[in-house]
Amino acid sequence: MTKFVLISIISMLAGCSSEPALPLSREKLVDVLMDIHIAEAALAQITTGPKRDSLAELYYNQVAEIHGIDRETLDTSLAILQRNPGLMKDIYEQVLAEVEKKRLKK
Repeated sequence: MTKFVLISIISMLAGCSSEPALPLSREKLVDVLMDIHIAEAALAQITTGPKRDSLAELYYNQVAEIHGIDRETLDTSLAILQRNPGLMKDIYEQVLAEVEKKRLKK
């Protein structure tokens, strides 16, 4: 009985430490997040309210369309990142590296 409990605990801990599956590849997600940040920068100029909400919906739909994904896949990916700060940190390090590459090319 104790072996079973020990194996169960080890299995749960191992499962908790593994990275969740993302519906997009890391490379695709990095590109999507770069565009989302451009959209968010545009939205930052608008205070709260229905106009901002409508534009946010429009921008996020456009980002999904540009990258050939559906909105559900985009929302799922963002939700996974929000629930997994370590994964989010890793992905955002890639986003920052890509932004820096693009900045240096100019």
